[in-house]
Amino acid sequence: MSFTARLAAQAALLGLVALTSACATKDSWMGADKEKTYDTELNAKRLAEGLNNDDYFEIRKDNSLYVLADAKGYKIWLATGEIPLMVTKFRVGPNGEKAKYALTKNESKAMETIVGYKGGAQNLYEGNIQGISKGFFGLVQVEDGSYYVFDNWAALSGFRKSGTASGFTASNGPNGAKVIYVGASSEPKELAAKFAGLHDGK
Repeated sequence: MSFTARLAAQAALLGLVALTSACATKDSWMGADKEKTYDTELNAKRLAEGLNNDDYFEIRKDNSLYVLADAKGYKIWLATGEIPLMVTKFRVGPNGEKAKYALTKNESKAMETIVGYKGGAQNLYEGNIQGISKGFFGLVQVEDGSYYVFDNWAALSGFRKSGTASGFTASNGPNGAKVIYVGASSEPKELAAKFAGLHDGK
Protein backbone atom coordinates (compact mmCIF):
# COMPACT_ATOMS: atom_id res chain seq x y z
CA MET A 1 0.00 0.00 0.00
CA SER A 2 1.38 3.37 -1.00
CA PHE A 3 1.99 6.16 1.51
CA THR A 4 -0.95 8.13 0.04
CA ALA A 5 -3.24 5.11 0.33
CA ARG A 6 -2.21 4.59 3.96
CA LEU A 7 -3.03 8.21 4.75
CA ALA A 8 -6.44 7.85 3.14
CA ALA A 9 -7.16 4.69 5.14
CA GLN A 10 -6.18 6.37 8.41
CA ALA A 11 -8.34 9.37 7.62
CA ALA A 12 -11.29 7.11 6.93
CA LEU A 13 -10.72 5.28 10.23
CA LEU A 14 -10.57 8.55 12.16
CA GLY A 15 -13.78 9.66 10.48
CA LEU A 16 -15.49 6.44 11.56
CA VAL A 17 -14.35 6.90 15.16
CA ALA A 18 -15.64 10.48 15.18
CA LEU A 19 -18.97 9.35 13.75
CA THR A 20 -19.25 6.61 16.37
CA SER A 21 -18.48 9.08 19.17
CA ALA A 22 -21.07 11.49 17.86
CA CYS A 23 -23.66 8.73 17.76
CA ALA A 24 -22.80 7.72 21.31
CA THR A 25 -23.18 11.31 22.47
CA LYS A 26 -26.51 11.57 20.71
CA ASP A 27 -27.72 8.33 22.28
CA SER A 28 -26.70 9.57 25.74
CA TRP A 29 -28.63 12.79 25.19
CA MET A 30 -31.67 10.83 24.10
CA GLY A 31 -31.33 8.84 27.31
CA ALA A 32 -31.38 12.05 29.35
CA ASP A 33 -34.50 13.16 27.49
CA LYS A 34 -36.19 9.87 28.24
CA GLU A 35 -35.24 10.15 31.90
CA LYS A 36 -36.66 13.68 32.04
CA THR A 37 -39.85 12.45 30.39
CA TYR A 38 -40.05 9.62 32.92
CA ASP A 39 -39.68 12.05 35.82
CA THR A 40 -42.40 14.26 34.37
CA GLU A 41 -44.74 11.30 33.92
CA LEU A 42 -43.98 10.09 37.45
CA ASN A 43 -44.81 13.50 38.91
CA ALA A 44 -48.03 13.54 36.89
CA LYS A 45 -48.89 10.10 38.21
CA ARG A 46 -48.23 11.21 41.79
CA LEU A 47 -50.44 14.24 41.21
CA ALA A 48 -53.22 12.14 39.68
CA GLU A 49 -53.13 9.79 42.66
CA GLY A 50 -52.93 12.58 45.23
CA LEU A 51 -49.55 11.40 46.50
CA ASN A 52 -48.62 14.53 48.41
CA ASN A 53 -47.61 12.46 51.43
CA ASP A 54 -44.30 13.60 52.90
CA ASP A 55 -45.90 15.95 55.47
CA TYR A 56 -49.14 15.94 57.44
CA PHE A 57 -50.62 18.74 59.55
CA GLU A 58 -53.89 18.52 61.46
CA ILE A 59 -55.22 21.38 63.55
CA ARG A 60 -58.26 20.79 65.73
CA LYS A 61 -60.03 24.05 66.44
CA ASP A 62 -63.56 25.45 66.75
CA ASN A 63 -65.27 22.11 66.06
CA SER A 64 -63.33 21.82 62.81
CA LEU A 65 -60.36 19.88 61.53
CA TYR A 66 -57.90 21.73 59.31
CA VAL A 67 -55.79 19.24 57.37
CA LEU A 68 -52.78 20.13 55.23
CA ALA A 69 -50.18 18.02 53.47
CA ASP A 70 -47.39 20.48 52.78
CA ALA A 71 -45.22 22.76 54.90
CA LYS A 72 -45.77 25.80 52.69
CA GLY A 73 -49.52 25.62 53.18
CA TYR A 74 -49.07 25.17 56.92
CA LYS A 75 -46.92 28.29 57.17
CA ILE A 76 -49.60 30.25 55.30
CA TRP A 77 -52.13 28.93 57.82
CA LEU A 78 -49.93 30.09 60.70
CA ALA A 79 -49.57 33.55 59.21
CA THR A 80 -53.19 34.09 58.15
CA GLY A 81 -55.37 31.51 59.90
CA GLU A 82 -56.72 30.63 56.46
CA ILE A 83 -56.35 27.93 53.82
CA PRO A 84 -56.49 29.59 50.38
CA LEU A 85 -57.57 26.46 48.46
CA MET A 86 -59.54 23.73 50.17
CA VAL A 87 -62.37 21.23 50.14
CA THR A 88 -64.84 21.14 53.04
CA LYS A 89 -66.54 17.91 54.18
CA PHE A 90 -69.12 17.81 56.95
CA ARG A 91 -69.39 15.46 59.93
CA VAL A 92 -66.25 13.48 59.19
CA GLY A 93 -64.29 13.98 62.42
CA PRO A 94 -64.42 11.58 65.38
CA ASN A 95 -66.88 13.91 67.14
CA GLY A 96 -68.78 14.98 64.06
CA GLU A 97 -66.41 17.84 63.19
CA LYS A 98 -66.26 19.21 59.69
CA ALA A 99 -62.95 18.83 57.89
CA LYS A 100 -61.26 21.40 55.71
CA TYR A 101 -58.71 19.73 53.44
CA ALA A 102 -56.06 21.99 51.92
CA LEU A 103 -55.23 21.78 48.23
CA THR A 104 -52.08 22.83 46.41
CA LYS A 105 -52.53 24.79 43.19
CA ASN A 106 -51.77 21.68 41.14
CA GLU A 107 -54.25 19.63 43.14
CA SER A 108 -56.90 22.30 42.66
CA LYS A 109 -56.35 22.16 38.89
CA ALA A 110 -56.48 18.37 38.91
CA MET A 111 -59.79 18.45 40.78
CA GLU A 112 -61.28 20.51 37.94
CA THR A 113 -60.46 17.84 35.36
CA ILE A 114 -60.35 14.48 37.17
CA VAL A 115 -63.66 13.08 38.41
CA GLY A 116 -63.48 12.01 42.04
CA TYR A 117 -60.02 13.47 42.52
CA LYS A 118 -58.80 13.97 46.09
CA GLY A 119 -55.77 15.93 47.21
CA GLY A 120 -52.99 14.64 49.42
CA ALA A 121 -54.45 16.05 52.65
CA GLN A 122 -57.81 14.35 52.16
CA ASN A 123 -56.25 11.08 51.02
CA LEU A 124 -54.01 10.99 54.09
CA TYR A 125 -56.83 11.81 56.49
CA GLU A 126 -59.13 9.19 54.98
CA GLY A 127 -56.40 6.55 54.99
CA ASN A 128 -56.36 6.12 51.22
CA ILE A 129 -52.59 6.60 51.26
CA GLN A 130 -49.91 6.56 53.96
CA GLY A 131 -47.12 8.96 54.74
CA ILE A 132 -43.77 8.21 53.14
CA SER A 133 -41.61 5.68 55.00
CA LYS A 134 -38.49 7.87 55.20
CA GLY A 135 -38.34 11.60 55.96
CA PHE A 136 -41.96 11.90 57.09
CA PHE A 137 -43.03 14.80 59.32
CA GLY A 138 -46.41 14.88 61.02
CA LEU A 139 -48.03 17.31 63.44
CA VAL A 140 -51.37 17.30 65.22
CA GLN A 141 -52.40 20.31 67.29
CA VAL A 142 -55.19 19.39 69.70
CA GLU A 143 -57.86 21.57 71.26
CA ASP A 144 -55.81 22.64 74.30
CA GLY A 145 -53.06 24.00 72.03
CA SER A 146 -50.58 21.16 72.56
CA TYR A 147 -48.63 19.78 69.61
CA TYR A 148 -47.99 16.10 68.94
CA VAL A 149 -45.07 15.67 66.54
CA PHE A 150 -44.31 12.47 64.59
CA ASP A 151 -41.57 11.10 62.38
CA ASN A 152 -43.54 8.10 61.12
CA TRP A 153 -47.00 7.50 59.76
CA ALA A 154 -47.79 4.44 61.90
CA ALA A 155 -47.43 6.41 65.15
CA LEU A 156 -49.55 9.28 63.84
CA SER A 157 -52.23 6.92 62.59
CA GLY A 158 -52.28 5.16 65.96
CA PHE A 159 -52.65 8.49 67.76
CA ARG A 160 -55.56 9.50 65.58
CA LYS A 161 -57.33 6.24 66.44
CA SER A 162 -56.62 6.20 70.18
CA GLY A 163 -56.30 9.89 70.99
CA THR A 164 -53.31 9.24 73.22
CA ALA A 165 -49.54 9.15 72.74
CA SER A 166 -46.42 9.68 74.81
CA GLY A 167 -42.89 10.85 74.21
CA PHE A 168 -40.35 13.49 75.09
CA THR A 169 -42.23 16.60 76.19
CA ALA A 170 -41.05 20.20 76.03
CA SER A 171 -42.74 23.55 76.57
CA ASN A 172 -41.08 25.32 73.67
CA GLY A 173 -43.96 25.60 71.23
CA PRO A 174 -45.50 28.90 70.12
CA ASN A 175 -46.47 30.95 73.18
CA GLY A 176 -44.96 28.29 75.42
CA ALA A 177 -47.25 25.52 74.17
CA LYS A 178 -46.48 21.93 75.07
CA VAL A 179 -44.79 19.84 72.36
CA ILE A 180 -44.79 16.05 72.56
CA TYR A 181 -42.30 14.26 70.30
CA VAL A 182 -44.11 10.96 70.09
CA GLY A 183 -42.04 7.85 70.76
CA ALA A 184 -38.86 9.76 71.66
CA SER A 185 -37.13 9.36 75.03
CA SER A 186 -35.07 12.53 74.52
CA GLU A 187 -35.43 15.55 72.27
CA PRO A 188 -35.02 14.40 68.66
CA LYS A 189 -32.78 17.11 67.22
CA GLU A 190 -33.80 16.84 63.58
CA LEU A 191 -37.52 16.70 64.33
CA ALA A 192 -37.27 19.53 66.87
CA ALA A 193 -35.35 21.67 64.37
CA LYS A 194 -38.03 21.18 61.73
CA PHE A 195 -40.77 22.04 64.22
CA ALA A 196 -38.89 25.17 65.26
CA GLY A 197 -38.30 26.16 61.63
CA LEU A 198 -42.00 25.91 60.84
CA HIS A 199 -42.87 28.15 63.79
CA ASP A 200 -40.03 30.63 63.41
CA GLY A 201 -41.19 33.97 64.72
CA LYS A 202 -44.25 32.51 66.44
